[in-house]
Amino acid sequence: MPSPSRIHILEPHVAERIAAGEVVERPAAVVKELIENALDANASAISVEIEHGGLAMIRVSDDGTGIRREEAPIAFRRFATSKITTVEDLERVRTLGFRGEALAAIAAVSQVTMVTRTHEELEGTRIVASDGQVTTEPAASPVGCSVTVTNLYHNAPPRRKFLKSPLRESELCRNTVIRYALAFPHVAFRLRIDGRETLVAPQGTPLERLTVCLGREAADEMIPIRWEAADLRVWGFISRPTVGRSHRQSQYFYVNNRPIRAGLLTVALERAYERHLPPGRHPMAVIFIEVDPAYVDVNVHPTKAEVRFMHERSAYWAVSQAVTEALKPFPQARTDEFMRWPFDEIPAEMPSDTSHTNLREVGVGYHAGSPMRAIGQLHNSYILAQSPEGLVIIDPHAAHEAILFERLLRGEPREEISPAFRLPITQREAETLSKYLDVLANLGIEIEPFGKGTLVVRALPKSLSHVPLANLAAALVEEISSRSWSDTGSLQEALAARAACTAAIKAGDLLSLDQMQKLIDDLATYWSPAVCPHGRPAFITLSMEELERRFLR
Repeated sequence: MPSPSRIHILEPHVAERIAAGEVVERPAAVVKELIENALDANASAISVEIEHGGLAMIRVSDDGTGIRREEAPIAFRRFATSKITTVEDLERVRTLGFRGEALAAIAAVSQVTMVTRTHEELEGTRIVASDGQVTTEPAASPVGCSVTVTNLYHNAPPRRKFLKSPLRESELCRNTVIRYALAFPHVAFRLRIDGRETLVAPQGTPLERLTVCLGREAADEMIPIRWEAADLRVWGFISRPTVGRSHRQSQYFYVNNRPIRAGLLTVALERAYERHLPPGRHPMAVIFIEVDPAYVDVNVHPTKAEVRFMHERSAYWAVSQAVTEALKPFPQARTDEFMRWPFDEIPAEMPSDTSHTNLREVGVGYHAGSPMRAIGQLHNSYILAQSPEGLVIIDPHAAHEAILFERLLRGEPREEISPAFRLPITQREAETLSKYLDVLANLGIEIEPFGKGTLVVRALPKSLSHVPLANLAAALVEEISSRSWSDTGSLQEALAARAACTAAIKAGDLLSLDQMQKLIDDLATYWSPAVCPHGRPAFITLSMEELERRFLR
């Protein structure tokens, strides 16, 4: 057997790369560190550019205070910082960065060029750091700082193997920019990915920034929260209980404006929604916790992604209280409104004529899966239904969309198209769809290549069999092209939602009483019927108590 290796001290350049691997774990981490430096430099505008998922190039530019020429080379040394001086400073950190390792760690695994100038200087400075060498020279530069990172992990090939596709890494970089843009609405943000401008966020109010980062539809469904005690304040925005997501990607938490991993804060948030959202659905949230820096330790994680509260229960309780108070105006739902009505509660016999029957007396069932009975349609739009609780008003488009969405995601029988239908789309649209044929197949949409730039549809799920195929294809292409997709799961949900919207009943469609009842029964069959996939409520209920109160009875 070979003798064991001798214990030895690693050479500095090896040790630096190991440390860098812990901090600069992927391109998004580089973006994070450079944005934090820009914010700490009091920047009012930050521009981020990404190429090939950040592996080819990352550039972060700002109009902050800049770095003086004589200090610029020092910035690339480990533990070089202007943000803390003593150990006591670590106990009251008010800046985003403080460890002084960002530039040194990034330069250890890439080639870095920084161009900077302070307000007092007439001439800027260019610093190039590569393979442990740092060179400095005069350069033209506006006030502020621009850091360009190229060839990330060129000297650490194993690190590249653990990265996702360039598309996924770009999406992670985009999410990082959004996370900071939400926390600093007074700072303008701009993001370009592979030459395409994907985010332009001018200075504005928190709500305006919410709209830019999360979209108008999401922002319209958000409500403010606010709660404070002596030295603890919670504020921000949460989604109405009529909105639910199948993931937690739209939940953002901050402590003293520092983005953090949610951890138990998610539990505090979602516990307040237990009687509002169906199982498997999660609220959107942008929540800020403000506390004296002396009561929170930000030095507990290598990438500063987690913090430790001195009084953890107080912080979690404060978030729970803030959310609970904001949700008070919204009625709570019974658990059975999210589930199919139990068959053992349906009466064994029903009157042959129930048109004039008091439904409260005969029970909750109707020889069907819903406790509701259709009674008419208002202005060829809203369905009116009688329930044991009172009057239910149903948006047929939102309800039908929710039903189709659930069917597509769960899988349903397919219907073959014979002969196969050739899609009347452009070559570019055909190329777009061709990239995701496997995702479409998971939804029951079987599309195959048929010659250069041509696609044919072989089969469709039963729910989409009535939709004009040209309209369906155009909608799917538009959804795929709308943004960069981080993973196939998110894309599959988005395509299911778009297909469901295309196939769903439209406002103005006149329905027969049987069609209305069929929609109501289907709505009760699926366990997430409260909202459509775009977050709009599928129905609202006016209770008998509320009706009687309005009629002064």
